[in-house]
Amino acid sequence: MTTDDNDIEKLVEIAAQENSQVARQRLFQAMHLVEVFFPCTMDEHDGKKVRSTPLARLTDGTHAMMLFTSKSHPHLSEQEHFAGGAFKDALAAALKMPELDWAILSNRASQWVAIPKQEIPAILDASNSLVASKTDPAAETVEDLITRAVGTESEELLLPIGSALGDRELFLELAAGESEDGQPIMKTFQVERLRHVVRTYTTRIRPRIRYGGIRWEGLKEMIRVAPEISGVQIVNDADDWVVFDRESLGFGASEEPE
Repeated sequence: MTTDDNDIEKLVEIAAQENSQVARQRLFQAMHLVEVFFPCTMDEHDGKKVRSTPLARLTDGTHAMMLFTSKSHPHLSEQEHFAGGAFKDALAAALKMPELDWAILSNRASQWVAIPKQEIPAILDASNSLVASKTDPAAETVEDLITRAVGTESEELLLPIGSALGDRELFLELAAGESEDGQPIMKTFQVERLRHVVRTYTTRIRPRIRYGGIRWEGLKEMIRVAPEISGVQIVNDADDWVVFDRESLGFGASEEPE
């Protein structure tokens, strides 16, 4: 995907209009190193000029850091000072602001996408994974191999997918609550013939899911000692997936009830 100015403006427009997870994900992946602009103030402390970023107070009383795709945005023309930086760096700075509730990204046409503060860590994680995929062939191979497995005899690709995973961290989907002893609870799903499959993701880009990070080798060991788990589903960023059952993990055939 290219990330020239027109692409970014259009991606913001689509995400603002559709407000879908797919459109937002596409926008954030394209934005991670794109420069954004935001109002700032220059204050003097101990004889030195110190830059700070004022937050906008919204009508509901919450506070937002306003980010603009262009320095020519009308809102910035009203400001005495403004600054710029990579989108991912601006989000990282926003995350450290105690009073912040939102980051709001606006294009030149004042179409905007609101990012709740609690979603920022997942967006930054996805950004870091995207950067890693460009320098780490194994990280890129996992995504591609999973997608290539769709519509084929996926068993043929399970071995190379397992090899490409190495000891990579995956993100296990957890239930919203906790057990009586305060431990997280794994969710299980029926996938095709398997009735008790745990689901993992290659990144944490889906903000409404509760995740638990676990290494691939640790995940396999967890399944090995828990015969009630019949396999693991691995979902990539394109929402393509493969399933390793107990047999393909080397633990013997699953015994699924009729």
